[in-house]
Amino acid sequence: MLYIEPVEIHSISLFHKLCMVVSQETASFISSLQNYSRSTLHHADDLASLVELSRIHNQRQVLDDVCSLSKFLVNTNTVMKRIGKDAEGYGKLSYEFTENLEKASTFIRLLVKEAPDDVKKHFTSTYFGMTHGGLNSLMELLYDITWLKNWEIDHRSAAK
Repeated sequence: MLYIEPVEIHSISLFHKLCMVVSQETASFISSLQNYSRSTLHHADDLASLVELSRIHNQRQVLDDVCSLSKFLVNTNTVMKRIGKDAEGYGKLSYEFTENLEKASTFIRLLVKEAPDDVKKHFTSTYFGMTHGGLNSLMELLYDITWLKNWEIDHRSAAK
């Protein structure tokens, strides 16, 4: 379980040994999101980086786009695992999954484009490597990002 404690100097040291300045607002939000997800976030520190970077660089739409794609990708991955490769329609699902995974990766790369070099290197080595581990990590991050969308949907409904 990852716990991000809000600090008064408006920065947190991320747990993967990177130093990314994160606002008090972002740190508090990610802490609330971790509770909302019942502590299921795999990469809360990287999610905090993405949220903060989208805020700093006025890329909220990019974050919204990756949130929508993440929900599709996580749900499609679940369906593909359940039905198996030999099922009817699997090829089409696989094609759409691959196409949208590339889009999501592009959006995440866009978000980290202006990040400090160590953060860019971390994202590149952790999520964009052409390895089984890289794909698993990317899917975990996309799962975490779905919680942003879930939060938005639940809190938008509650506000009405």
